[in-house]
Order: sequence, then C-alpha cells, then structure tokens
Amino acid sequence: MKKFLSAAAILVSITCTSFWGSASAVSIDSDANPLLLAQVDPKDRDIPDRVDKKPNDVARDSRSDSSPEHYASRTSKGVTKAGLTECTGDFAYCGASTCKPTHKKIKVNQDGGKTTKEYEGAVCTCPIITREMAAQQGVTLHGFAAVNEGNMKGSCKPPSKGTIWSYAELNLPEWPQQSANYQTLAPKGLQCPAGSQTVNGWNYLCTIDAKPAANGVKTATCRCPINEGVIGHKTGGNEIYFTAAGGYFSDPSSACKMYPVSGAVPQPSK
Repeated sequence: MKKFLSAAAILVSITCTSFWGSASAVSIDSDANPLLLAQVDPKDRDIPDRVDKKPNDVARDSRSDSSPEHYASRTSKGVTKAGLTECTGDFAYCGASTCKPTHKKIKVNQDGGKTTKEYEGAVCTCPIITREMAAQQGVTLHGFAAVNEGNMKGSCKPPSKGTIWSYAELNLPEWPQQSANYQTLAPKGLQCPAGSQTVNGWNYLCTIDAKPAANGVKTATCRCPINEGVIGHKTGGNEIYFTAAGGYFSDPSSACKMYPVSGAVPQPSK
C-alpha cells in the first residue's frame, strides 16, 4: 500500500466511506477511488461537481481579509441537508492533528441543524490554510465545508474577530504537518483500529492563536467532538479510522492513542 494520502482522500474519509480492510494501524491505499468510497448516500456522490458548477462564484484575488466576500460561499445554502459548499476564505485544517480531551461537553448539530447532541469535547491545534499557501503550490484554495453541521450556523463567515472555521481542503498537495513540527509536507495517512478514541475536526469553530507555531505557521485552537461520525451521529464502535495525524512520528501508529482527527469508516457485519 502507498504511504501517501492525498488531501482529497483525507477530506472524503470524513464522510463515512465503505472501506473494506484490516483494522490494524496500516497505511491507506491511495489507489482506491476516494470519491466513490466517500459518500454516505449514493445519490450524493457527485457533490464536488455540483458545488463547483454553481454560478455565483466570487473573484478570488480581489478580496481583502476583512471583506464579507472573503468568506463567501459559492452557494448560499450549499447542497444536501448538510449544506455542503465551497467556502473561499482562509480556514483551519485539522486533518493531520492529534488532540486532547477537555472533559467538557460540546454541542453538535445533527440532521442539517434541526437538532443537536452533546459529545465529549477535545481541543486540537490546527494549521491555518491561506490563499498564499495554496498559490505557492500552484493551486486555488478550495475550503470544503458542511455549513449546517458541526457547530456552524449556515455561513462560511466566522462569527467574530479572532475566530476561524475548520474545513477540509480539496486541492492542496502539501500543508503544515503537526507531526513534523509544522513543516509543509505531503500527508502520510494511516488507519487506526476499531475502538480508537478519535475526533471529528470538520466544521467546528476555532480561535486563532496569538503566536505562530514552528516555522512561522499560523495555527488555531479548535474545539471538536470525540467519537462523532461527521454528520452529527455517534460512531457505533465497529469503525476503523483514516487519519494523517502522526504521519511523521517515528511510530505513526502511536497517534491512534492520541485522539487523532480522523474519519470513521463503518465495517461490514460479520
């Protein structure tokens, strides 16, 4: 199996794939078609295409960080009940972060924000992904969010100064890796076994940290739920988990015991 997992594969892993494989901590096979594996509902497998083709895009290079358009959505409400949409501003990306439990509850949207449920909370330090970072790698920034899930309120725009949302990124081949002291590198993915205590870091509010991390990387402190299965429902216990957390540790599998941000993948019943 290949050791490198693309940013797109990590993104789609957070939407409950049907990965059939071993429950041991091993590298993820990036040859698998992540977009086919990713979607909870087969009718939603074309979501990325549907979002990209929406007409009300905004100019990407003429916005100031303080303008409302900086965080504009390409669609006013997104698609599907979850409000899946592309957001155009900077965001925190937690896909390669480990976390620590807070021993406090966090309220999570369910069913497109119609109801909420409380989970045990965790705090995660996540690099902030910027347009400049994407431009340096020759790609356009694509922040992919579900604006009716997590603790988002139907909008890409952060609620106050000094805050930022955690999204996922579709195109970025490299981003600062927590396990490599925030060097900008390609993520290395692994699979954590059933029963792991993991964190969903998609669509949650973060506070921008006052001081940068190593290598001058801007980070945010994000508060996220433990053992929440992405679209507002508790993981059932038989999942395995995809993550890029710990990819550059000498023993990457040790990250599986450090509350990694990851995507829960249901396993077939025996």
